[in-house]
Amino acid sequence: MEPIAIPQMLLIAGSGRNTGKTTFACNILRKFSHDHSIIALKITPHFHKNVQSGKVIISADNLYIAEETSHLTGKDSSLMLQAGAKQSYFIMTSDENLPDALQIIGELLPSCSMIVCESGGLRAHVIPGLFFLMSSPKTEAIKPATEKLKLLADRVVIFDGENIDFDLNSIEIADNRWKLKQCSDDAI
Repeated sequence: MEPIAIPQMLLIAGSGRNTGKTTFACNILRKFSHDHSIIALKITPHFHKNVQSGKVIISADNLYIAEETSHLTGKDSSLMLQAGAKQSYFIMTSDENLPDALQIIGELLPSCSMIVCESGGLRAHVIPGLFFLMSSPKTEAIKPATEKLKLLADRVVIFDGENIDFDLNSIEIADNRWKLKQCSDDAI
């Protein structure tokens, strides 16, 4: 299946754990949610037991989707809601079931919704308006899948555990899509 274009999605993946994905997503939400209605998605291939939070939409062996309803759980989907997302969804699914999860989420959301999504595997299925790959100087060996993502990323963003080396002012929402602002440094 060919990837589908979703220009209203800003997608964030990481080269590993603790690379600042959720921190970056929340920073983006805080900056843009005052002027735009943004929906947050947290998609993970890791199935956690005893997930009891939010409004469960689907709970099956290979797919779990819940709308986060609390700002206070400390979970990534809750932090995104706290940062300004109009709605936030937590999705657990294997990479092979991502197209099914995407279809269900697509049916839940208004078609023109602006989206901030944290997912490592989704880039194989969608072409977002913007795609950021988060990395850390502490990241261990780079996996072949990460190398592929690096080639597709609009930017590789470094998180050192405290700071993110990216200026959010270089992002804009225009024509119902996420974009990087064009540089005006056209020196002659």
